[in-house]
Order: sequence, then C-alpha cells, then structure tokens
Amino acid sequence: MAWLAEGSSAMVVAPIVSGSIVLLISAFIDPLFGLGPLLGVLLLSAASWLLLRFRDPPRRIPQDADVLVAPIDGTVVHLRRERPTHRRPDANTPPNEVVEDLGGGPWTAGASASSFETEQRFLPVEDEEKGDVWCLRIAVGVFDVQVHRAPMAGTVRAGEHRRSVEGLNERLRWVIESNGRCVEVLAHLVRPRFALTPLAVPGEQVRRGQRLAFMSTTPMLDLRVPADAWTPETTLFSTDAGANGQEVQAGSTVVFHPLWDAEE
Repeated sequence: MAWLAEGSSAMVVAPIVSGSIVLLISAFIDPLFGLGPLLGVLLLSAASWLLLRFRDPPRRIPQDADVLVAPIDGTVVHLRRERPTHRRPDANTPPNEVVEDLGGGPWTAGASASSFETEQRFLPVEDEEKGDVWCLRIAVGVFDVQVHRAPMAGTVRAGEHRRSVEGLNERLRWVIESNGRCVEVLAHLVRPRFALTPLAVPGEQVRRGQRLAFMSTTPMLDLRVPADAWTPETTLFSTDAGANGQEVQAGSTVVFHPLWDAEE
C-alpha cells in the first residue's frame, strides 16, 4: 500500500481482516456469547489507529542548497550545543584506555564529533564557543508519522542498530556525509516494537528527504550537526535560547542553514 509506511502493511491488514471475520461470524453464525461484536469492533479500532500511526504521506522537499530538514515528525524538545567526551573503542584502542563504568557498554575517552565515525557520548555545554555540535532533539507523538527521512542529500556512511543495554535504550544511528561534512541521526526506540524496517544501507546515495527507515516506536530522535558548518533555523529559538516546542515535519521543515553560504 503506497500510502502506508513500507513494512507496515501486514500489521494494518491483519486486524482489519480479523475484525471483519469476527463481525461476520457474530452476525450470521454465532455471537460468541455476546463477545464477538465487541472483539470485532476492538480489532477494527486498532486497525484505524495503526492506519493513522503507520501512514506515510508525500512531502514537499525544500530545494534550497545545503539546508537540513527535519528527519522525523514531532515537537522540538531542545536545541543545544554539545561536545563529545567518549567514543566506542575500536580494534586499535589499548585495553587500559577502555572505560566500563559509564553505562551502555565500553567507552574510551576522546572523540571526533565532525566525522561521527562511531557512537559517542555527548555533554551539553553552556559556552557555545566550546560546543562542537548542535543537537536538535525531537519528541515523536503517538499520532506522528514514524517514517525517518534523510536530513540532507549525500552518502550513508553508517547505519547501526544497537540493542538495549544497561543505561541506554535500543537505538538506530545513521550518519550521512556530503562534501566531507557529516550529520548524525540517532533514533531512540522503545518496546514493544512491532516493526523496524531499514530503507537505506551504508554506501547508498540518498536524496534530501528520502526515507531512511520505518520504526513503529520512536519516542525521541536526535539530529547532531557540526556547529562550524550549520546554523539553526531562527524559529527554533525562544527568548531563553531553548527550543520553543515547534512542530516539525520530516523532509519538509528546514531546521539548519549552511554557514559556508552565509560566509560567501
């Protein structure tokens, strides 16, 4: 079904068919002690909610050069400057540099925020001059579209699915690179999760606004971009320099503008 998110059709069709069958049985064969009509209505109600939850409407993608768009529908929670403190160790990391007690598995001190080569731990900073990245956090409501979209055109450099561990929820991480500049999309997931359908793979070229994935339960998503490359859309700020609760739409709401255009 083109108007449903890819990978969600079976979840929507199943309660529709089941509810219809139960109602037909209740009407023409046996009401099942009076519970058949109630069960049928509940199944069709669930299908209606899933139709709303798993919809995938078309979006008008902005054509302005090098702007970044929102990666998911929702409400802005905060916009703040952050700096990386730790990163996931690689094969070349000495064992004595690995820290085990920070939560979420092993970490090692130091990071390179501009490349987002691996998962990192970030710390918010008050002084903008010391913040390496902007972090835009978006809360996804129960009726918001669950399709994730690419904030910019480029090459998918990373697509990581990490399981829930102590201190960290299950999450899906994307890194997209264009002309040497990278952005990171980190989706926080919760259980029960009915679907997780990646729609892009590492190494693939994607367009701005192209679908990256569909996930049935994404309560929160972070978009991190290098602070020396992009500046936030002015409407994301309020008088206290925090986010103003603005509603954003994946693929169509501009959230960051390039600094190199402004400098030219």
